[in-house]
Amino acid sequence: MERYLKAGSSFLCRQYAPHVLVMFLFCCMSGFFVSLRNLDALQAAKVMEMYFAFTGILLFTPLFMPEQDMDIFLLKRSKAMPLWRLYLIRLLEAVTLLTLVITVFILLMKQGGCVFSARNLWLGAFAEILFLGSIGYFVSAVTNQVVLGYMVSIIYFISNIGASKHLGIFGLFQMMRGEYGFAPVMLLAAAILAVVGIVIREKRAWS
Repeated sequence: MERYLKAGSSFLCRQYAPHVLVMFLFCCMSGFFVSLRNLDALQAAKVMEMYFAFTGILLFTPLFMPEQDMDIFLLKRSKAMPLWRLYLIRLLEAVTLLTLVITVFILLMKQGGCVFSARNLWLGAFAEILFLGSIGYFVSAVTNQVVLGYMVSIIYFISNIGASKHLGIFGLFQMMRGEYGFAPVMLLAAAILAVVGIVIREKRAWS
């Protein structure tokens, strides 16, 4: 357990901290541009879907960034801990931070007199943001290029602004239409993308 905690803290302090800081700054700035007070369910959903969706991209896309450097990749591969465990630790860190962000902002909206189902909004926001982040995560795993992961996930977000309905159950912004049935499917899709991404990286480690 100690070596897992050490691996997680090392990644957080040395490589992940700047991305986490940008994510928190982005969330704080969003709070200045949108109101978190006296919103109804659809308005609260819009805040989560339009302004906080980028937290998933910022948290999940860079998880493979250290191994883009071949020297670091070979060093990590030579150690006793399998790479899949290392990636799983990073993934759990990102999920924990996402859980914290969503919970904090839902509590802030509740304290601001907003009226909505906290359970539905939390689950829907978590599913959408995790799914969007998993797209960048998967592309980064396949291409070994974090920049491409950012690009594809941002393009997917932008394309949903005008074409969400055409993407069916995988379309974003469904909560703004009062729909929440997408959450289980998006959570499953995000889990599949995460697992396949780790498998691809692990196979690459032995190629």
